[in-house]
Amino acid sequence: MNMIFNSKRQSGFKHLVAWGLGTLLAASGCGGEAGQPNDEVETVTQEAQTRAGWVQIWSDEFNGTSVDTSNWSYVTNIHVNNEQQQYTTSSQNVSVNNGTLKITARLQSNNGYPFTSGRLESAGKRQFGHTRIEARIKLPVGAGLWPAFWLLGNDINSVGWPACGELDIMENVGYSNWVSGALHGPGYSGNTPINGRFYPNSSVSNFHVYRAEFSPTDVKWYIDDVLVKTTLKSEVTRYGAWVYDKPFYIILNLAVGGSYPQGQNGATSPYPGVPQSTVDLIRNTPQTMEVDWVRVYQWR
Repeated sequence: MNMIFNSKRQSGFKHLVAWGLGTLLAASGCGGEAGQPNDEVETVTQEAQTRAGWVQIWSDEFNGTSVDTSNWSYVTNIHVNNEQQQYTTSSQNVSVNNGTLKITARLQSNNGYPFTSGRLESAGKRQFGHTRIEARIKLPVGAGLWPAFWLLGNDINSVGWPACGELDIMENVGYSNWVSGALHGPGYSGNTPINGRFYPNSSVSNFHVYRAEFSPTDVKWYIDDVLVKTTLKSEVTRYGAWVYDKPFYIILNLAVGGSYPQGQNGATSPYPGVPQSTVDLIRNTPQTMEVDWVRVYQWR
């Protein structure tokens, strides 16, 4: 998330499996049925993906009525980047219903922060390497809202950040027409030189599929199956070590304000990166990042 990261994390990676170059690393298990409104269309898509060489090996389709804690943990103790939210476990901030995960930011004082929101991580539960990870997501629009879909290296507890590596599949700081992606690692963190701004074919307030593929040789970003950026290992090692040959876990969160939004919108008041217009927006209508599904594929 373009961040100076607090390396304190949960321990006990119960489902970590052996791994090696060119081999997918994954915890066992698979989610429910596809979460698309047209099952026939989804079947065709799945077959096309399989023919292309990708085989789905895990998903969370969010078809239940609560967060599946075999996949995700709530994280509430992260305060970084001058962000202005307190993450909670409340159903007001994180809920699953009508086939989607909803992470909602509210104007609600908590622990000295003016906003509440939610953050889910798959650390110790679902961790993957050299694979394809994607999610179908609809984003809120408002200056300073900072939803993200991203990955962290599973060895963060032992090596810290940025040595663990970070792969930002999708971040948005409140603009309707673009999202960003980035890599953070030793020698290329914070204001990393390995980044890109990507433009979906319609507003981010519509559902789009955001995807990353990482292998021993490169990282690729896609939106709606369109390749938007490729970064080669050789480009990364110009700045520092390549740290993408191990399991990574998934994070879904909605931050409010902080250094990255402020760097884009220039707002300093009433909160860093959060102009009054966004405070009023959230006061009138809590803002939600909605996730239809998260899926992981192995190259066969």
